[in-house]
Amino acid sequence: MAKTVPVPERPAAIEDVWVPSVCDGCRSFCGIKAHRVNGVVVKLEGDAGNPANLGRMCAKGQAALMSAYDPSRPAVPLKRTNPQKGIGVDPKWVEISWDKALDTVAQRLRKIREEDSRKLLIHSFDRSVAKFVRTWANAFGTPNHHWGGYYCGNALHPSTYLTVATHQQEIDLDYCNYCVLIGNQMGFMAGVNPNSLSIKMAEARMRGMKVVVVDPVGTNASMKASEWVPIRPGTDAAFALALVNQLINELNLYDAPFLRARTNAAFLVGPDGYYGRDKASGKPLVWDPQAGAARPYDAGVAQPALEGEFVVDGVPCHTAFQLLKEHVRAYTPERAAQITTVPAETIRRIAQEYGTAACIGANITIEGMELPYRPAAAVFFRGAVAHKHGTHHGLAIQLLNMVVGNMFVVGGYRALNIVGPGWTGAGAREDYSGVSYFAAVKIPWGPGASADGYIMPIPPLGERQPYPPEEVHAPDDLGLLALYPVATNISPQVQLSILDPHKFTIPYETEMLIHCRANHMTTKATPELSAEALRRIPFQVSLGPELDETAEFADIFLPDRHALERLDPFPQSTNSNMAAATGFWYWTLRQPVKEALGQTRHWIEVLFELAERAGFLGDLNQVLNVALHLSPEHRLDLKQRYSLEQVGDRLAQTQFGPGHSLAWFKKEGYLKFKRRAIEAYPGPYIQGRHPVYFEHLKRLGEKVKAVADELEIPWDVSDYQPLPEWKPCPDYEASSPDYDLLAVNYKSPFHSLSVTAQNPWLNELSQHHAYVYKVMVNRDTAHRKGLKDGDLVEVESAGGKTRARVKVTECIHPEVVGLAGGFGNWARGRPVAQGQGPHFNSLIPLDTKRMDYVSTAVDACIRVKLTKVTP
Repeated sequence: MAKTVPVPERPAAIEDVWVPSVCDGCRSFCGIKAHRVNGVVVKLEGDAGNPANLGRMCAKGQAALMSAYDPSRPAVPLKRTNPQKGIGVDPKWVEISWDKALDTVAQRLRKIREEDSRKLLIHSFDRSVAKFVRTWANAFGTPNHHWGGYYCGNALHPSTYLTVATHQQEIDLDYCNYCVLIGNQMGFMAGVNPNSLSIKMAEARMRGMKVVVVDPVGTNASMKASEWVPIRPGTDAAFALALVNQLINELNLYDAPFLRARTNAAFLVGPDGYYGRDKASGKPLVWDPQAGAARPYDAGVAQPALEGEFVVDGVPCHTAFQLLKEHVRAYTPERAAQITTVPAETIRRIAQEYGTAACIGANITIEGMELPYRPAAAVFFRGAVAHKHGTHHGLAIQLLNMVVGNMFVVGGYRALNIVGPGWTGAGAREDYSGVSYFAAVKIPWGPGASADGYIMPIPPLGERQPYPPEEVHAPDDLGLLALYPVATNISPQVQLSILDPHKFTIPYETEMLIHCRANHMTTKATPELSAEALRRIPFQVSLGPELDETAEFADIFLPDRHALERLDPFPQSTNSNMAAATGFWYWTLRQPVKEALGQTRHWIEVLFELAERAGFLGDLNQVLNVALHLSPEHRLDLKQRYSLEQVGDRLAQTQFGPGHSLAWFKKEGYLKFKRRAIEAYPGPYIQGRHPVYFEHLKRLGEKVKAVADELEIPWDVSDYQPLPEWKPCPDYEASSPDYDLLAVNYKSPFHSLSVTAQNPWLNELSQHHAYVYKVMVNRDTAHRKGLKDGDLVEVESAGGKTRARVKVTECIHPEVVGLAGGFGNWARGRPVAQGQGPHFNSLIPLDTKRMDYVSTAVDACIRVKLTKVTP
């Protein structure tokens, strides 16, 4: 059994010490200060100077104290003695020394690397150290290192990368007057940067900003919004396209100058769906009304035609905007109402309000600069795009922003990590910290333009990006990445490939899994099939701060340190989660605020030592030198093993100069720079265009089909279309009268994935909450089915079943039942979480037919039936 350490009593003698660090409650890297009394952390507070959270802390962050001192935490390495593996099977752990455990793992690694390094799979969602895990996997030689799962932004991130070249999104809440949240709770203590954005959201609502929440569930955001619009799950694209139709065809509320200059709306498209191109340069053409001829889009045409049909070299062409206008005419409010259940008059009214609030054509002066002013925006997250055709939902919603011209301008839509090129060549400036500004913006990036003029991230952020698309070829990894050229998250395909590698032409079988901080037994679909996939892998080593459901399948378990015990250099250094709302550029350091438990070790230190024991330390150091862009004087010696702290110090000095070593960050906690207006609102200066027509997707689909056909892999490429449209989810129509409801999940504002389910404070809060551990059922639906508050019901789908108590409410669509995500745990190592709430993911069937073949999103609206369980 795992050793435990009792919670120390508070000492009588008090010696106060405050230590700056970074929270890990929801991976938004909020700044914290730990109040430590004689080595014992007795209180956590938000760091008032840290821009990530502006001094505030959410419930998850404050409760982290309890998980750090959780007596269930394993403190020593463990070895499995029970050869049987399965859900609920006791591993019968015995203690093992670190030396013996590492030798066992290293021997396996060495053998796999000599035979075929692709046989190693690494799965983690530890975003704090993603750069180190990625480099370790690359040095080993395996392409099979995967992040995220069904809970993450599988269709979100491709949609934002394709349209704005960024990983995340937000709204300029300082100036926005009309905010539309579709399938998300931004600014209401859920999603990325919950503290800073919730502060900004509250301030915006107090000054009169209207918030419209479109969601089948009456979430925390819905209940505080100006208006909640219940929508049938999986129909968000139809709703968005109906709004776009109203804006551009009925109300004439669109930003024509923006569409001409900042998008590809004026590009000419031939009858085959592809651009008309200049014969000499190959660049897309636009129509020059003054010359009466087609010219390359970058030839300086002052006002290219935005609408119309033109003949180019004998071929009739239409502008992309003309095609968009015709395309969305099919989404009348009446048709959209039939699809979404949102009344036609509501659709017309919201379109009018949104378009009017956008103040198209208006400017505002900030810091002496005249900037476009478009104070209306729409954002979405997983709720809108976790569907079979999820990418279409995301792109349709993005059209709402592009047609009113609100991209990266005052009051509009913006990304979390954009850096406009407006200052390029302007020379370095000194900020109050005394650090060269140029030295501190090596990590942020300015979007550039492709040959076709599309906006694209430059330099790459180190993650897969949909544009420029990845090369399409025969895949050699478990995620079949080469057949998902615009996907950023590969979650379901890995399981399917492990279960049947030959079906997907994988030329090897997985022999080893390294797993840390990614509980895919509870966060992926169909636990029984997930368990079978794990059983197929001969050897599994799990690392983590707790023995979760996935770790129960491990052969070796190595205890990781809690976030309050870890040193993580610049955990948000890819800037995927750097909130623009704070008004700062900032870099933070997570450092230990309490003594590590027992024999726990930081799992990245373990990976470094395994590289040495398995014989590829030199390769690891070489890859780290390149991946971290270490300066010549700070590069790693290929023959020496370094600690994470040593690598972090070299990274800090490379990034910020010798005056800002890791020791400096340990003392100060963070480095920040005030954003200028040009940096906060770089829209007019961004080089690349935001596409409203996705010609390259059509071309990609043809390439994917050719490769899949050659490999004889059934593959649906019908979603590779240049214009988004609504298509029904597999469960849109009921296949049986018994399965008459759609189950969806939603996010609690005080839980994060399944990570926090074991926390006793948050568990107690959930037990007293009206909805979190319940199944939400509409009042009329409950009456029809004879259900009342507190009834125990079984929720059953084609994929599985789960149980929970009923909460009768009007805060949910009448065709829907709502289950909060991240609960229903069963692992022995998580006694607080055991049996608490329903397990939503048990309802999700694992089937490629339910996947979005563009983004890998898995459809999360599921036909279910409710059965009352009698005592």
